[in-house]
Amino acid sequence: MPPALLQWAIDQWAFRCAARTAVRTASATSALMPDEAIDRRGDARDIVLVPCWRRPEMLWHCIDNLCQADGIESMHVVFRPDSGYDPDTLSVIHGFAARLPSYEIQPVPRCPYRRTKLSANILLGYLQAAARAHRYVYMIEEDIMIGRDFFRWHAKVQSHHNGVFCSIAVRNHNRRVVTPHDPDGYYLSSGDYCSWGVCFDRFVIGSLIAPHVNLAYLSRPKRYLRRHFRGSRVDLAFVEQASLLRRVQEICGRPIAYPAVPRAYHAGFYGRNRPGGVEGRLSERIRRLDSVIYDPVAMRGVALSERYAADSQPECLQVRGASGIRQLKLRALRTQGALGAAPASAVALSCRPGTLAAQDLSRVPFDSQSVAGTSASAALAPDAAVGGLR
Repeated sequence: MPPALLQWAIDQWAFRCAARTAVRTASATSALMPDEAIDRRGDARDIVLVPCWRRPEMLWHCIDNLCQADGIESMHVVFRPDSGYDPDTLSVIHGFAARLPSYEIQPVPRCPYRRTKLSANILLGYLQAAARAHRYVYMIEEDIMIGRDFFRWHAKVQSHHNGVFCSIAVRNHNRRVVTPHDPDGYYLSSGDYCSWGVCFDRFVIGSLIAPHVNLAYLSRPKRYLRRHFRGSRVDLAFVEQASLLRRVQEICGRPIAYPAVPRAYHAGFYGRNRPGGVEGRLSERIRRLDSVIYDPVAMRGVALSERYAADSQPECLQVRGASGIRQLKLRALRTQGALGAAPASAVALSCRPGTLAAQDLSRVPFDSQSVAGTSASAALAPDAAVGGLR
């Protein structure tokens, strides 16, 4: 057998074993009641999942902010360098050993399926983390910068509104939303999942996500999604992990919680799907990023397009809420459409009680909405096909 074919067979066998084991263990823990499972874990920690690949300078800033976040001392951080990672990635991680209370570098099986390689790393990481976590699993990719209040905000929201699909700490880039500057406020939405600064209860991972992490999806994602999510608003052009989880959220009925004031942001102005980067030695690249990714004007200057600039806006990382948390309600408004288009129905968030009937949205295209959900039973979903997954 040719060496390349032999390596492919070995990779596929190892990957299949890893995938089946991860699904089995995550699914088994979801059968336990939350209090029972937590008691069995004793001093187990919540887990922070950090997938990484070839941007060690970006990872350095990600970990630096992670180490400054309140509550990091009670977390266990799991780094998952994907196959083909930059060797400097390991140097960066080990360089923070003294500042990370608990961490590990988790070996990642080489995925034999090119289309879902990144998705496999993240999804299998979710499943393995869910089997070990005390209660929550956070996912922070190497280009996500989190603020001081990141973990506290997630914990307060998840406790305040039991039954969310997940909480996401970044600004909602998949829907135009107007929110008051209320650090203690959050709103519920649906159909606009993104994988930036996200937190799942491990039971959501084990019971709702794990059933779809299988070889049928990973080997032929479009076929799997067409068969198992018929009628989904998500376009079949989008098949990676974020679009899979958006479909899962779409059918499960659990809402997504977003902050009125973000606790994290996406700093990846270059990467796998965006050309560019910074040159020089690792230390030089780290310094150069320091002068760009925290500066809104500099970030807009390096963005390749207006769309990229819009979803990579630096946020204040020092925002801290008070001891409380509250869900924001909605009031209906009329807004002028972009570029002189006809006015479109929209909603803005306020702290006053109120709801927006589902029929108010039925005629509004997704890309002209300024919408957020109102409750677990009335979270608003887009009426048109969803594109531009992030």
